[in-house]
Amino acid sequence: MNSDRDIQISFLEWVKTQKPEGKFVEELETLLDISKDSAYRRMRGDTLLTFNEIRKISQHFGASLDTFFNLSKDTVLFHKRMLNVNYGYLDFLKSVLASVKMIQEDESYHMTYVAKDIPPFHYFRFPELSRFKSFFWRRTILKEPSLMNQVYGPNVISKEMLDICAEIWNTYQQIPSLEIWSDETINITLRQIEYSYETNMITSDQFRTLVDDIRSLLTIINKEAEEGHKMHPDNSQRLINGKFDLYYNEIEIGDNTVFFSLGNRRMVMKTYNMLNLLNTTDHAFCENIEQYIKNILQKSVPISNSSEKERLKFFHKMNQKVDLFEQKVR
Repeated sequence: MNSDRDIQISFLEWVKTQKPEGKFVEELETLLDISKDSAYRRMRGDTLLTFNEIRKISQHFGASLDTFFNLSKDTVLFHKRMLNVNYGYLDFLKSVLASVKMIQEDESYHMTYVAKDIPPFHYFRFPELSRFKSFFWRRTILKEPSLMNQVYGPNVISKEMLDICAEIWNTYQQIPSLEIWSDETINITLRQIEYSYETNMITSDQFRTLVDDIRSLLTIINKEAEEGHKMHPDNSQRLINGKFDLYYNEIEIGDNTVFFSLGNRRMVMKTYNMLNLLNTTDHAFCENIEQYIKNILQKSVPISNSSEKERLKFFHKMNQKVDLFEQKVR
C-alpha cells in the first residue's frame, strides 16, 4: 500500500467497515455532493480525494485517520451518544432502535452483554417496567424539568416512547446474544424501586406491581435460559432467531459492556452516567475487550440449556433477593 491510489482505496474500504449499515456509495454521493459515477471513481482510486473531502468523510463516519494509519497506539476514538438539551430521551430510544435494527438485519451479528444492570431490552417487554424505568431515568438521572415535581403514573411517559421501547424489544428478541450476569445485576433496579417508593414517587399498589413484574421477568429469563432461546412474554413462544446464552459470574461486574462481532468486524459499546453511550470500532481496543470477555467466561458458569442445577440455583437466589427486598421495604 504505497501509492496514493492504494491508500485511498484501503481508506474508503476501511471507512465502509466502520459503518456497515446503509449504502455507502449513496452516502458518499450526498456527503460530497457528487454523482454516483464520481463516488465509484473515488472508491476505485481513479479520482483522488481532496483534503476537504477527507475531512468530511472522517467527521461524518467518525473514522479517525490516527486509527487508520495506526499513528497512536495509546489513543482510542470513541463516538459518544450523550443525552442533553438537544438530544433527549426520545432521540436516545430512536437511536437504540436504529442500532438493534441494523444488527438484526445481518444474521452474522452476535451480541455479548456483560451486565452490571439487567439489559434494558428485557424491561421493554413489560409495559409497567418499561414505563417505570423510562420515568426514573428521565426524572432522577436526566432531571427533566417537566418531571421534577411529578409522581409516577400511567401518563408520565408518552405512547410514542412506549411503542419504541416495545419495538426495541421486538427487534432485540431476534438477535443471537450472550449475557453475563452476577449476583448484583438485579440490584440496581431494586434500588430504583426502593428509592421511588421511599420518596413517594410510587404508591404501594405500584410498588407491588413493579415487584411482581420483576418476578415475571426472572421467570421468563429462567425459561429462556432453559430453552436457549428468547421467548415472547405473553405465550412463552420460542423465537426462531433469538438464540440466548446466559452465564453467571460470582465476581461483581464493574460496568455494562456490549460487544458486537460480525465476521472480522468488531464494535464495543460502554455506558457512562447511566444512559450515555461510548462506542468504538478501534481494532486494538475491541480485541482487548474480546479477550476480557473470554477471561470472564472462563471464570463464569453457563446456566443455559442443559445446566439445570446451576440455573435453578441462580434464579432461586435471585427470587430470594426479591422476597427479602419486598419484606425490607414493605
